[in-house]
Formats: sequence, C-alpha cells, structure tokens
Amino acid sequence: MWQVLRSIYIWSAIAFGTAFMYFLALPVFLLSAPFDRTRRFGHWYAQKWGRMILRLNNRWTFEVQHEERIPAGRPLVVVSNHQGLGDIMMAFCLELHFKWISKRANFFVPFMGWFMYHAGYIPLRRGDKSSIEKCMGEARRYLERGVSVLFFPEGTRSVDGVVKPFKKGAFKLALDAGCDVLPLAISGTLDALPKHTWKFSDDFAAMKLLVGEVISTRGMGEADLESLIDEAREAVIALKDELDGRAPALGAHAAKRRAVG
Repeated sequence: MWQVLRSIYIWSAIAFGTAFMYFLALPVFLLSAPFDRTRRFGHWYAQKWGRMILRLNNRWTFEVQHEERIPAGRPLVVVSNHQGLGDIMMAFCLELHFKWISKRANFFVPFMGWFMYHAGYIPLRRGDKSSIEKCMGEARRYLERGVSVLFFPEGTRSVDGVVKPFKKGAFKLALDAGCDVLPLAISGTLDALPKHTWKFSDDFAAMKLLVGEVISTRGMGEADLESLIDEAREAVIALKDELDGRAPALGAHAAKRRAVG
C-alpha cells in the first residue's frame, strides 16, 4: 500500500511539476527560438527538469564521477549503457550541452514531449529508413555546430543490466563527422523504476554515472567502424564494472593498450 501511495505521489509531482515548468518557460522558448539555433536554453532547462525529478524520490541518490574528463570546446558522440528510465535523468546531471535521439511518439506526450521539441532533441520513427536518414542528418548538423549528441547504442533498455551489443549508427556518425567518442556508464537505475510497472521500488537506489576517457577517431575511416564499436563497448563495460564494484574484464583493446604501455 505504501509503495502504491508513494508512486502516486511521485507521478503526480512529476506531472504537475513538468506542466508548471513548461508554462513558466514557454515565453522564453518562443522569444529565444529565432536566435538560439542550437536550443541551448531548452537543454539547460531540461537539465533542471531532470534533476528535479531525481530529487522527488527520497529513496534515490545520484552522483556523477570524473566529469573533468569531458573535453571542453568540441562536440562529441557520447555513448552509454541503458537499463532504466533513470538513465535519462542521470544524463541530465552532466554539465554538457547535448542532444538526444528519441522515438517520435515521445514528442507528442503533453509537456514532456513539448519540452523535447523546444530543447531541439531529434525525433526518430523506428524502422523507417527515411526517418533514420533524416535523424542522422540532424545529428550531424548539431555536431557541426559544436553540440554533442548522446546515444544509447544498445537500442533498447537492458532488462538484466548486461551491456548488449552496440548498433552502428552512433559510431558511423562519429567517423563521418570526424568527432571523438565519449563513453559513459550508468549504474543503479535498473530497479529504480522496474520495467513493465508504474510503481517505484521501495528499495534505496544509489544511481551513479561514470565518465570515461575520450576515444579518438583521428586517422580512422570506414574500415575501422567495427573496431571502434568494440573499443567503445569494452570501455562502457569496464566503466560499469567499476561502478558495480567488479574487477573490469580486460577486453581486446584494453589488453592491446596495456601491452603497448
């Protein structure tokens, strides 16, 4: 019963808080749109919204580690594991201007979807080739304007926390745009809001985001795509192992770097 009541309280607070924040910022969204080509204000405001949601549940704590690893002044293709809705809120804790790629249906959700539109996030209709091409073209234009783009390259949430194989899109974009890849790992979000239920867990969740070292794409071409994917996935897995308190498995790329060192 208490879990149900707490969940109703949190969802109600999210709904009313999102609506209030949207109407509060709407005049700024409309007035700044002609001048703010990268929708920087919209993303900054979305960050405030995400952090507000994290604070609504007294059973959640959140922490970002090694944010100093993010290089300033250049756009990045950011990749992370994905295991729960809390991953989105944790990414909003980064002091980084980035854009998401999200399924098109999310943009029609009242207030939240309108937030996404004003923040300049990128809609995608899954399985639609023309939509995918348009989406990646928009992501490329943001990178050219100096704005990073964040992907969950597994393509969907992992139900067991294991990092699934990565899809190619984010890494092909990085090579085409000549941008480096920044790996992240997020832990503690798997059971914060379990999949296929609306009820928030009664357990305490220590949600953490760990920033990795930048993976350079300098000198890489199309032939290096699979190698780049493998290196990025190894990096994300090692970061997640570190967050979860496990000894990181030594992947092929890590072993090679150790041997060279």
